[in-house]
Amino acid sequence: MRHLKKTKKLKRTEEGRRKLFVDLSNAVIESGQIVTFQTRAKWFRPKFERLITHIKKAGEDKNLAYRRVRPFLKESTARKLVEQIAPKYQERNGGYLRILHFQERFSTLDKVVVSLVEEA
Repeated sequence: MRHLKKTKKLKRTEEGRRKLFVDLSNAVIESGQIVTFQTRAKWFRPKFERLITHIKKAGEDKNLAYRRVRPFLKESTARKLVEQIAPKYQERNGGYLRILHFQERFSTLDKVVVSLVEEA
């Protein structure tokens, strides 16, 4: 029984979900937005926002921020997230990612655009 198990499995193993999270977060950090499926976006958003919150709670201690983010991201994207992206959201209480729905013609799958919120 799956009582109190909130995570979506996305038809992947635990390692596959971890790799998917790393790939999606690297893409969002590098380009600022990605196009993906709605289910993946809803699964990804709270996890990525939690990373930014960890960095914000680290305060001025960059080493602590890197230690909290490094298990999830590669070195270059972790550095960009800590030094460039997270400081923009110091005054914002959550809601760092935006999910915009759009409909492609002749498509049965729900695609969405996941992007970082620009105005902080």
